[in-house]
Amino acid sequence: MSVSCRVGFDAGPAHAVYSGIGQYVRQLFPAMFQVNSTIEWVAYTTSRQTTHPDGLETMAPLTIKPSEPRWLPSWMGSSYESLDLFHGTNFKALDYGQKKTVLTIHDLWLDRHPAFSKKLFGQALSSWKTRRCAIRADKIIAVSQFSKQEIHEVFGIPLEKIAVIFHGCSDDMFPDDDEERWQDVRARLGLSDRPFIVFVGGAEPRKNHRALFETFAQFPKLAQEFSLVAIGDETVRGVSLRQTAQALGLAEVVTCLGSLSTADLRVVYSHAAALVFPSLYEGFGLPLLEAMACGTPIVTGQDTALPEVAGDAALYVNVQDSEQLGTVLGQLLNDSKLQERLRNTGFDRVKQFTWGRAARETLSVYEEIC
Repeated sequence: MSVSCRVGFDAGPAHAVYSGIGQYVRQLFPAMFQVNSTIEWVAYTTSRQTTHPDGLETMAPLTIKPSEPRWLPSWMGSSYESLDLFHGTNFKALDYGQKKTVLTIHDLWLDRHPAFSKKLFGQALSSWKTRRCAIRADKIIAVSQFSKQEIHEVFGIPLEKIAVIFHGCSDDMFPDDDEERWQDVRARLGLSDRPFIVFVGGAEPRKNHRALFETFAQFPKLAQEFSLVAIGDETVRGVSLRQTAQALGLAEVVTCLGSLSTADLRVVYSHAAALVFPSLYEGFGLPLLEAMACGTPIVTGQDTALPEVAGDAALYVNVQDSEQLGTVLGQLLNDSKLQERLRNTGFDRVKQFTWGRAARETLSVYEEIC
């Protein structure tokens, strides 16, 4: 792309430290700058701050602008200006005077399951807005083949208009076997010295923590030998990890850690006996990459995008069948050779998912439509 090319993007998600879309923005755009330093970047944020959003400090040249609605007149500070391209990173793409528009759609969970929407008047209006943006965009980026098919089926977008570009795995994720660091993290987070299973996703309904908790309740031997470490928001819309644990008699088994820093998360993954990721719906599934990079064996769901990501580096179950989940998890925990095979397969597979590759493929999309 030429030196004069100006690309704007929605940098708002970069402020959400623990979200998957936040990671997408913080990792992808600096990687694109490393691949092509001739682009002039304009980051539109959700506030009037002029400092670089978290994770984007290394990008230069980068101009920070507030993302006011397009209808504001210029004397009120509208961000309207001519861009060669605008990249909507979070389901929407406002009008900043761009010639071309790229839109990333990560998943259609709420469009498929509107009953779980947090919006006061439901999901219908948001779905309509997303579909309108998708129709108007010059190109759509889906983060998996599953999401591509979902966008086609739900919004009627032609398949040839949708490019699939997988997420990458952060370089901060790797096996961390430093014993002193582990003892510090264990003490600081209040973890016992028992072996443990890790769950990532919090109380968000689609992350399906109840299935895993019920598995521990149904398999007493599992609960006696292993503790369960839950990472993510403890309470979401009245659903509580702690309350679920107490109701199932697992108050002494489940430890809720909330959100963790990248360094602490890496250490926890590295010392977990397994990651169980029983999500009902995923457009991608970043925890799978993180676990593979840290050498954590995985048990996950057999549907949506999860098999695309984990490949042969995971065991698959029907995530709504807690008995099957318990049986498969028990097989994994009692078979050291199986654990080692999954660990080594995971190390090999995660190498395919890099932000450098995602950056090159995203820049190719820019070039294609410009």
